[in-house]
Amino acid sequence: MNTSKGNERNNGEGAAEINVETVDYRKLAGQKEEEEPHQEKVAVTHLIHDDNPPSFVAGAAAKVAEKLQSSKETTTKTQ
Repeated sequence: MNTSKGNERNNGEGAAEINVETVDYRKLAGQKEEEEPHQEKVAVTHLIHDDNPPSFVAGAAAKVAEKLQSSKETTTKTQ
């Protein structure tokens, strides 16, 4: 995995953890439009879990489709 902009390590839960240091730019409440945004150094942590198989999304989509069909049938019966 390309971690040229961050540090990768495994956490205690078995997930890969990538820490990336970056800069957050934001306007503070009440700050005038022409003023420069406030800069703050922040660290972002990405957790990569390998416990969800690739078919996880397909399974979730199938459940949604099932619920939609059930809702259609219920709506049709009550009309």
